[in-house]
Amino acid sequence: MGRNGTFLETGAYWLLYVVSFSGALLHWRLGNELLAALCGTTALFSALLIGRVRIIPATPKH
Repeated sequence: MGRNGTFLETGAYWLLYVVSFSGALLHWRLGNELLAALCGTTALFSALLIGRVRIIPATPKH
């Protein structure tokens, strides 16, 4: 993918984080807990992608 692609990908994850986090706060204030939880989960997932944390362990190479 190259360095430029990685930069663009990380920027997209940050945008997803900002939008989903603010959406979670907005829905929480409006009393819609289901959408707040969905947006919060998406914000958490995007934060994991920003940090490059693997949810599923990588398979060992032989």
